[in-house]
Order: sequence, then structure tokens, then C-alpha cells
Amino acid sequence: MPRIKICGIRTFEEARWAVEAGADALGFIFVPYSKRYIKPETAREIILRLPPWIGKVGVFAQESPKNVSQIIRGCPLDTLQLHGNEDPRLYHHLPVIKIKALSLPPVPDSASDADPTSQSFLAQFRGLPPASLHGILLDSALQGMAGGTGAPLPWHTPEFQDLLRRVKNLGYPLILAGGLSPDNVLEAIRLTQPYGVDVSSGVERDGRKNREKIQHFISRIRKEPPL
Repeated sequence: MPRIKICGIRTFEEARWAVEAGADALGFIFVPYSKRYIKPETAREIILRLPPWIGKVGVFAQESPKNVSQIIRGCPLDTLQLHGNEDPRLYHHLPVIKIKALSLPPVPDSASDADPTSQSFLAQFRGLPPASLHGILLDSALQGMAGGTGAPLPWHTPEFQDLLRRVKNLGYPLILAGGLSPDNVLEAIRLTQPYGVDVSSGVERDGRKNREKIQHFISRIRKEPPL
């Protein structure tokens, strides 16, 4: 059964909803231009009130290792999610788990060297020092947005399945994001067999986290595991 992360938490109430529903981890977005941005001091207040054994993930994009380190010291995060074009090697010294996100277009083009499906792009993840990377997250990119788009990845297509095979061959746990919702998460899990799933917009209503949607998303996975 995959682990579940609810991302884009902005209030303690949202965090409580996710924890009570059975989430394994919560994501806090420290990307200033994101509509789900949270100030480090606000995230700290929420995190300090969480029960034990809940993962605390800080999401960053194009942030310097120095600034990331300062936020990690201020907020008791246990996981760092890099969502830009960062080199994971630059963050290897930070004492947290590291996840690197790959933002993919809805229809990957395996023939393009600039596309994340290309061998040259994936080659950057081979031979990394052990402390540099602990997991790879696949997300959808749409209209300049590198996450939280609500656009599902094309899990069923041969092109995506080929990419999935090559990413898994790198040997890192795979986390699936990109347009997940209570309605499609079981199919997505069945087609990709991820280590974990990551949802944000799929459990929102009118741009805010919704308690019923969070509960529905998690209960679908916990009570109806895909074959």
C-alpha cells in the first residue's frame, strides 16, 4: 500500500484534517510565487503542534542551499523536496531526506533531448552520492506551472510506461503526483505501482483544502487497495 502525502498545507486545521484521515506526510510549500506558499514561521507553528511519526516535507524550487538550510533549521522538517532544476548534489550536506521532482508535460516526447523522458536528462540521477537523493517524484507541468496543476499524467500510454520503467530502473523509490484525485487515484496506483502518492489540488474546493475530499482520497487507498 503506497504512502500518502497531502501537499500545500497552509493552516493547522488543514493539517489536522489530513492527520486524522490517515496521511503519512504533509507538504509545506516554500516557493514564494506558488498560490500555496506558506511562510516558514507559520509552517513552524503548525509543525510543532503535529503528533509524532508524521512526515514533514518542505517543497522548494530554485532556492539556494543556504536559504533552504536556514528554513530547515527554523522548521523541524524531515524531508526536502526539490521542485526546480536544482542539482541534488548541492544539497547533500543537509540532514534530511531528499526527493527530486521531475515535472513532465501531459504528453511526454521521448525524442526530445530537452524532455525529462530523454536518457540524457535521466542520466543526471545515476551515480549520485548516497546522501544526495532518496526518491524521485513525477509531477505534471502545464502552462508554465511545475506542480499543483490538477492535470493528470498519461499513466496508461506506452510513452509514459516507458518513462516509468526507466525512472524505476534508477533504483530510487517513486512517488506519483500530477492531477491525482479521489476519482482516479486507484487507477493511477494500479498503472504505476508507486512507493507513494502526493496530492494537492485534487483534495481542494475553491482553491482551499477540503476535509471531505481529503478523507475520500485517503479512504479510497486504505480501504480499496488496487489489485
